[in-house]
Amino acid sequence: MPTRALYAADPITPPTVTWSYEHAATETITRPATLADFDAVNQLHDRSSLASRFARYQSARRCLRLAEWNHLTNPDRAQSWVSHPRHSPQNIVATLNIVRTTDTSTAELGLLIEDGWQGRGLGTALATQACTAARNLGCSSLIVMTGADNVRMLKIMRGLGATPAPAAGTTLDFSLAVA
Repeated sequence: MPTRALYAADPITPPTVTWSYEHAATETITRPATLADFDAVNQLHDRSSLASRFARYQSARRCLRLAEWNHLTNPDRAQSWVSHPRHSPQNIVATLNIVRTTDTSTAELGLLIEDGWQGRGLGTALATQACTAARNLGCSSLIVMTGADNVRMLKIMRGLGATPAPAAGTTLDFSLAVA
């Protein structure tokens, strides 16, 4: 993952309440992720197109290593959620991560949605929930690093009022105020 968030200096304080969210339009449920979701999350990566994985990681990444998933599900460093169809809890179709950066007032947002589940509003709903979760962690902003051609994430970020930093290449950095 080409992200500064994985190397945060200070642990985060876990929220006292974690949320689960039902997205009516897609009939999915989003719940806190656990280490036990590792295989299902990697199955999501397998089912996701190269374009979707590249949009998420800015690389041709095929899966997560166990150490990375452990980091993303460790409440001292990150908050992560998985989404699944209402009647199929083992079939993970999306992951959402917020990870504390070296700036304790900022967290980084990561989102991967399986291709067949994209374009239904789930990404916007999850990004909105991530804003609330980041605020509950004491953050004032979320950052998102995405490809300049990632039309769906660009639409989500602009819809939430995020502004990109001036781009020098094919990657855009957005900052989204959450406080």
